[in-house]
Amino acid sequence: MTERIREKNKKVTTLVFFRHGKTAFPEERFYSRTDDPPLNGEGKAQAERLGRWVKKGAFSVLYGSPLRRTLETAEAISAGTGLTIIRNPGLQERTMGEWDGLTPNEAREKHPEAFRRWKEDPIHFAPPGGESWVDFSARVDRTVREMIASHPEERVAVVAHVGPIRVLVSRALEIPDENNRRIVLGYGSATRIDYTSQGGNLTYLGVIPFDQEP
Repeated sequence: MTERIREKNKKVTTLVFFRHGKTAFPEERFYSRTDDPPLNGEGKAQAERLGRWVKKGAFSVLYGSPLRRTLETAEAISAGTGLTIIRNPGLQERTMGEWDGLTPNEAREKHPEAFRRWKEDPIHFAPPGGESWVDFSARVDRTVREMIASHPEERVAVVAHVGPIRVLVSRALEIPDENNRRIVLGYGSATRIDYTSQGGNLTYLGVIPFDQEP
């Protein structure tokens, strides 16, 4: 019995999460799904670097958030691997509702009471029409669990945003949600988590291509 349990725990599904390349959208603003900016010149170079880094046979499947910046990044990986991009809306960045596209100062001016509540409880508070961090995390967790169930013991490439990747790293390392912003991930970087029946194991974080194999 003990040997069977040990053998089961050894089964690994590997997910490598790629943060999309850079865009011209101002970093101080909450990302807007309506604007859906493309990669800028630097972002395209970052995506192309990922495409050169990831070789055919490295992964069995390629998922991407359906937003333009992630799809443009995923296209470079698709070109390198020959895989078709599977669009998954569960990988999208947290929606901030009526705050989408605003700076924090603009959000405070338009919704002073809601902004105060957000500062007091950033994890559980949801902006008007948006997601709380708790709901966002649950959505990302659910999405990845479905991937693992669909691709047992496979290597899966996932092109997403900084928020979802922070969620998954936090879960793997059991980091409190309040500290998630301490996880720094550059544009065009790769983060690998190996999932067993016991949970996720972080193998590398925020690797810029050519440092090591994916």
